[in-house]
Amino acid sequence: MNATVGQGNASVQFGKHLKALRKAIGKAARIVALEAGMQPSNYSRLEYGVINPPKPKSNLDRLARAVGILDSKEQMARFYDMAAAALKSVPMDLADIISKDDAVPLMLRTIGNKKLTKQEVEEIVKLVRGRAD
Repeated sequence: MNATVGQGNASVQFGKHLKALRKAIGKAARIVALEAGMQPSNYSRLEYGVINPPKPKSNLDRLARAVGILDSKEQMARFYDMAAAALKSVPMDLADIISKDDAVPLMLRTIGNKKLTKQEVEEIVKLVRGRAD
């Protein structure tokens, strides 16, 4: 799908990030494209923000593997977030989490309906992070 005017900026930002990741590992665009299972011309269009990031998580993960970030939770979270911004969707990793437990959508709707402040949400995150598994 082509980037629309509203998505263009986020698509361009994703493309710039992807290009920086590729350059950081010293790979040619053509090599990354082929490793990710993409046509090199489409990969180039992706780096320039002409097209949106791939929507299927498996395709996005192949792209992440090709630029060497699949094993980094922090880099993958940013990668998913930037792709989601371009696609105007929920980040792929969060969609997986949400779909695994019926209580998660309920919790998110409750937080949304209560219109919690950022600080209140951060307190909830601290509470969850501090919980022993």
